[in-house]
Amino acid sequence: MGERLSQRLMLAAALAGLLPLVACSVDVQEQDLGGGRKAVDIRSPMGNVSVRTGLESPDTGLAVYPGARPLRDEHEPENADVSIGAAGFGLKVVATHYESDAGPDAIVGHYRDAMKAYGEVVECRGDIDFRGRRGAERPVCKRRMFSRETQLVVGTEERHRLVAIKPRGGGSEFAVVYIQTRS
Repeated sequence: MGERLSQRLMLAAALAGLLPLVACSVDVQEQDLGGGRKAVDIRSPMGNVSVRTGLESPDTGLAVYPGARPLRDEHEPENADVSIGAAGFGLKVVATHYESDAGPDAIVGHYRDAMKAYGEVVECRGDIDFRGRRGAERPVCKRRMFSRETQLVVGTEERHRLVAIKPRGGGSEFAVVYIQTRS
């Protein structure tokens, strides 16, 4: 999905790993909620981390494409809700992964229309970047290149929704992501 999304997820993972090391007292709560659902909460004087996977309907602010099914990978959950909060910094990422018998064009059309409720939708084949003055950055296509994946994005760098769609067999697979940051 985009380079910037990957960077943010890696930053979230790094912060989650470092948080317990820098805190004086750490409270870690881990739960297996059954059915592939898991929850981890880490609380410390330095900040909090909350991770939920296997949720029934993660809240990305966008309805799931009709007839789509969660895409299950044996090594990764089909969805996650991650929140990190510390003094002066916060990150929330809700990500879901689906498959559908519908072709990519139908799914792109569906989400292009649904995302208009949040502002101007940018469609890219390639990476997405954000430009503009701080707090009002808008998505732009970083570079145009041949790609089987179409990305739709709406919002600002601090709060945006992204849908990445690509062909899979006779249908499609797609990810729906909501990202909110606070600095």
